[in-house]
Amino acid sequence: MKRFVERCITVMLIFAWLAIPAFADSDRKGEPAKGKEVTITGQVTCTFCKLSNPNKPCSPGCCERCIKAGDPPLLTAKDSTQYILLTGEHEVPLMTPERYAMLGGMVTVTGILVKGKGVQVIYVDKMEKAAKK
Repeated sequence: MKRFVERCITVMLIFAWLAIPAFADSDRKGEPAKGKEVTITGQVTCTFCKLSNPNKPCSPGCCERCIKAGDPPLLTAKDSTQYILLTGEHEVPLMTPERYAMLGGMVTVTGILVKGKGVQVIYVDKMEKAAKK
């Protein structure tokens, strides 16, 4: 019984710890990102595999599993510049079934580019399969 109570307390503390950021950021909902609008073409992958093994291709299925597990999608442009992709809406997932089908392939992303302390993020307004040239 004592072990059960300890586990319940631990679970409650974890939930409380996870809830703190949600309450702290609640006043930021709906705030638009400040940056410049860009349209960039590149390969969309998962962040984990691309950064840990940059020269090894990652399968679309692996990327989908990584992103569903919490990795943000990563856009690698033709010039090798990398951008983390986020949704332009608060608490709305970027990836949809149609977008999962684009993983590993070339896409064109339009959105707001925000740079800060070594990180580049694109808040995506539109993502579509890149036109073949």
